[in-house]
Amino acid sequence: MDKCPKCGKKLTILNIKQECPECGCDILYYNMDKRLEEDAIQAEKEFEDLYKFLDKVTPKFIKNKKK
Repeated sequence: MDKCPKCGKKLTILNIKQECPECGCDILYYNMDKRLEEDAIQAEKEFEDLYKFLDKVTPKFIKNKKK
């Protein structure tokens, strides 16, 4: 990462700490809730696509057995 996501301070390669030296922001977990929510939405879309594909591929007699 080349700058702090919160304060915008430029970080050097020698900055190996997890926190920003200027504002104390935890760089690794900054906006983690937003990223997790986006990941959950993406996973739901991928599973929906998978279920549509499996519905097309599954033979009719197997679908009738499930019901």
